[in-house]
Amino acid sequence: MGGDGHLRPQLTDTMHPTAVMTGRTMSADLARWRRRSRRVLAARILLPAAIAGLLLIVASQVGWRTYMSATHPPTEAKTEIRLITPRFYGQSTDGRSFMITARSAIRDDNDPRRIILDEPALTLDLGSPTPTRMTAKHGVYRQDNFGLNLKDDVRLDDGTGYRFASEESFVDTRSGDVTGETTMNGEGPSGQVQSNAYSVYDKGDRVIFRGGVRARFERQ
Repeated sequence: MGGDGHLRPQLTDTMHPTAVMTGRTMSADLARWRRRSRRVLAARILLPAAIAGLLLIVASQVGWRTYMSATHPPTEAKTEIRLITPRFYGQSTDGRSFMITARSAIRDDNDPRRIILDEPALTLDLGSPTPTRMTAKHGVYRQDNFGLNLKDDVRLDDGTGYRFASEESFVDTRSGDVTGETTMNGEGPSGQVQSNAYSVYDKGDRVIFRGGVRARFERQ
């Protein structure tokens, strides 16, 4: 056992390892605390920045939509009104009745007096023994001047055996006059005729052919 000089070295050797382990633990804890502090500090900076960025994006979108709504108001959707197998009746200035039919009709949204016709058919002198009938693939009827424009494969039958074909014609339903400025081919009991333009007046009693007229008459 000895004296005090022998006992002190033994106590010093026993306490030294414990002191070393405590220092390492404290260093590790300090390092973790520093890392966590850096993460917390980064979060305190980045989160507000991210929130500010999102708010800025939202505000920009709201502002842009408000600007676009103010400068580009939404256009009103047009509703197309289509009439199936419509019929339009009228009377010319000399009392003759006429009727316009079609496969379908659409009233022009920009001009309500303009009616677009699909496969129109016009009957002049409605109710008479020899009505004049005209057909085409397309047509436009104006209710303000009672004019009917026929286009594409226009056919005219005057009810007495004469038939005419052209690509475009205009009919004044008030007078019954018909004019065409395209090539016309006609045939009837008295022969055949071709011209570059034509006009029909006085219920068909007077027909004028113009430009490049060719005719062949049959002997009666």
